[in-house]
Formats: sequence, C-alpha cells, structure tokens
Amino acid sequence: MAKLIPKISPSQIQNDGERKVAEALVNQLSDRSTVIHSFNWLSRTKSRPLIEGECDLIILDPEHGMLFIEVKGGILGYEPDAEQWLRIFPNGERREINKDPFAQVRDSMYNIVEYMKENLKGEIPFTYGYAVAFPDNRFTGRLPASIKRELLLDASAIDKFQESIKRIFRVFTRSSSRSPTKQAMIAVQNALLPKYEILPILYRTVENQENMLHRITEDQKRILDILASQKKAAVQGGAGTGKTLIALSKAQEMAKANLRTLLLCYNRPLKDRLLQVASEEFGDMLTIQNFHGLIHDFCELAEIPFTGGEDTLGQEFWNDEAPELLMKACDKLPDENKFDAVIVDEGQDFRELWWTSLDSVFRNPDDKKCFYVFYDPQQNLYVNDEVQLPVELEGPYFLTVNCRNTAHIANYCASLIGKEIKTLQNLPSGVEPVTSQEKTVQSAIRTIGKIVRSLCMPSAGGLKMSQVAVLAPGYSKPLWPKKFNTIAATQDFEAWQNNQGVLIASLHRFKGLETDAAIILTKPLLDSESKLHVENYVACSRAKHILYVVEVDQL
Repeated sequence: MAKLIPKISPSQIQNDGERKVAEALVNQLSDRSTVIHSFNWLSRTKSRPLIEGECDLIILDPEHGMLFIEVKGGILGYEPDAEQWLRIFPNGERREINKDPFAQVRDSMYNIVEYMKENLKGEIPFTYGYAVAFPDNRFTGRLPASIKRELLLDASAIDKFQESIKRIFRVFTRSSSRSPTKQAMIAVQNALLPKYEILPILYRTVENQENMLHRITEDQKRILDILASQKKAAVQGGAGTGKTLIALSKAQEMAKANLRTLLLCYNRPLKDRLLQVASEEFGDMLTIQNFHGLIHDFCELAEIPFTGGEDTLGQEFWNDEAPELLMKACDKLPDENKFDAVIVDEGQDFRELWWTSLDSVFRNPDDKKCFYVFYDPQQNLYVNDEVQLPVELEGPYFLTVNCRNTAHIANYCASLIGKEIKTLQNLPSGVEPVTSQEKTVQSAIRTIGKIVRSLCMPSAGGLKMSQVAVLAPGYSKPLWPKKFNTIAATQDFEAWQNNQGVLIASLHRFKGLETDAAIILTKPLLDSESKLHVENYVACSRAKHILYVVEVDQL
C-alpha cells in the first residue's frame, strides 16, 4: 500500500474522480511509493507576473521515477475533428472543456520540474512523465497525434495501475535516464514538500481542537532557545508538554548539522512511532532506538553473545548486566559506530548504571557535542528510587504548559497527582471524562465494548479505530477480546495505526504515546495507593480529546 500525502484516508478526498484514482493508487502500488494529492504551484513568466496551477496527483515511484496525473471525473467525450474535449451530462447536454487536460497536466509537469531543478540545483536524472485519468470512462476510437494511448488512463487502465504506469514510463524513458536512487527520491519529496521545521507534524485528529492543541507554545519556544546555546541540558516537563516533539526536533537538527546523533527512549512502541514520523533524509546520521534495542544492536556489531529479548530477560539483567555489556561492546567498536550527540526521552525510566554506560556510546566522552535528557518524575513507573540524572547536565529547565489534552482531561489528570497543570490560553474545553464502576472484569469488558461502539460506529461517534485505545493492566490480558461486537480489536500497534482495529494494550506498552480517545481499565483509586495514582495519571494523560475510566473492584 502506497503512502498518501497529505496523511489522510483516500476516502476523505472530496472530488469523486480524484478519490477513485487516489484509492486505486494507494491500494495497488507498493509501500515504497508515495502519492501526493492536490499539489499547488506558482510560476512566473515574462508576460504574466504570476501563474497559479494545480496537479491533481504526483506519483513518486521508486523503480521508475515521477509521474504527474490530471484527473477528469464524470462522463467525457472527444471530438477529433474539432480537437475538443466535451463533458456530457445525464440529460444529454454537452459542454466544451476550456482546456485540453493533456496540455494542462503537461504544463503542470514542466512548471513543477523547473521548480524542483531550482531547489535541487541540477537536472532530474530519472524519468518523469504525465498522463490523464478518466475513472468513469472507457475510451475507444481515434485520438489525435498529440496524445499517445498509453497516456490516457480510462477505467480499465486504472484497474491495473501497476501495468499502466510501466507503459507510461516506457513512453517517457530517455537514453540518458537512470533508475532513481532512494536518496534522489527523498530529495525530490523534500523539494516538493519542505516540511521539517521546528517540530514534526503529527497525524490529524479531532480537527476543530487539534490545531489549538498542537501549536508551538511560548514555553516550548523558550526551551528551544535555551537548547540552541547549551550542549548539555536536562528538561523536565509533565505529560503533554511537548518533550518528545522537542527531543525529535533537536535530534533532527543535530543530524542535519552532520553530527551522528542517537535519539534514545525506554519504550519500544514509542521508538517505533518516532521512526515513523522522523525524516528519512538523514540516513545513518540519525539513529532512533530504545535502550534495550541499543544494547542488542551494539552487542551484535561487536560480536558479543546476546540471547533473549527485552521481554524475556529479567529485570536484574537489565539493571546490572546489560549496561556492562554495552560498555564492553563499545570498547571493541570503532568510533564510526558511535555518536557525537545523544538525546534521551523518558529519562525518568533510566537506571543509574544506564547513564554510566551511555558515556561509552559517545565518540569523545570528554567533548560531547550534544547531550540532552527529557524526563517527567511524575511518570516514573520503573525506577523505585528518586529519578537520578547525570550530574554534568545543566538545569533542569522546565516545560510547564500542557498542549496535548483538552482542559477537562488536563484538570482530571492534575487531580490524580494533586498538582496544578498549566494549559494553553483559549484551550478547548472538550468533553468531561466519564468514570464508571463495575464489579467484575467481564462486565467491565462489556461496558468498554459499548463505549468503543459509541465512539467508532459511523452512525454514532464516527471515529476511526486508529483514534481509539483501551489501556488495561497486563495481567488482565487473557480476557482481552478480539473484537467489540462489529468493531475489531488488536494488540498490534502497527495494525492499530493502519486502522485495522481498536488497540488494547497495557499502560506500560503505551507509555509515551497518545490517542484521541482512551478508555482506561483500572482499580478504584484509594488515597493510600500512590503508585496507582501515578499509573492512572500516565494512562489518562494519553487521551487528547475523550477519556473514559472504568473501575473494577475485583481487578
């Protein structure tokens, strides 16, 4: 399945014809292909100061090159004698189309290619071409000499896009054309869509609130300004204050400065999420890994025996033996495997010996180009003692403004830990969290099923399954359902992100991530259970817009 830009479902495209073609492209092309929808361009000429244009679809094909497509939906015809395209309406009325669609897409292609040449400072070495798609038509008969049949994609050609695209590229392939490299395709995509700014873009959610929640706060700008002049710093912030976003932004900035950079976290699903949203343009200059995976990778490079995985080895091993293995591996490895800059997220979960061992991953431990740690002591789920950070770090500097949660959810989370949480000005209030009580886990699962259906059924809440997560204690896993009536459930994070099911996961697996709607399965909160208050604070703060808490006496 190809990637669509912008990051929306093809079903959300309003134009019928463009939606049909985009859906066919996304479903039929490989996951290495990228489809850009509705690309707007501007160009200057001698006769006119500014010309506006739009290309309906651009395909970046990793095997062949770049293809520009104009889409004409509805019933159309062509009069060869008059060289005129016509739109035919249900009542039989026929109207001329002002501009030849093939000339239209050809103009778009040349203007966009010229724009890319300026940005890439050179010619595009691989093949590029154009075509016009008519998803509602099957064409027969005679075409003018200016149009090759391969460039006309009717309904039959769209049903077989892989073959159709190969035929189009054969028409445009020149003797000087080369196969596109991965670096060349990334460069072209970056030229078309320069998007790596201060903070990486997250996926769309509840749109009327999302724009307000995820703008950069003055608090975050202040921290970014501080980090611009600091080589070593600790940054403390509560849930939702933007620690992970700033950590990723800073890591990409260091990699762009040609410093080999490590972005390190604790949780594996968070590592996977960071890999998804990070730019691919940096190659080996940016490594994203969790601490457990880092030790495994370094031991493998150093040919040091390492058996088992992070879920099978005991806590004593990770606390004591693993850091020693990392240092032993680094002693054997050359500097080319090590890093100039290290940025740590979820620092509250790192043990004291882990910090000691991290010194060994720097190329020059006495001259660290960048060493940052982002942490929240209120989210300390793994380290029983007080959070300990390397003494060499300046700070801590504080992120204090929650920009993830709506006001009602932020206030609810604050009540769990007995602390005030600052929020954005003009923050959307959102929906008040809903708490219910059940006597057994089985009845709680039934209640959660009703909530899931109320959120996801098209006739009810209409949320996508990828917008909803159920967080439950790991020991209740044997009772987790495979579906909530007609709504699929999944324990696989990738399947969830691909909208193949509502996620069911433990809090520990989900920590560091976020979701539009969260349903928390937990025990009733007692004043004496401080650890449960912390766990619920971490779990509830994952919900951006909608929060349900289901308490079970016998959990």
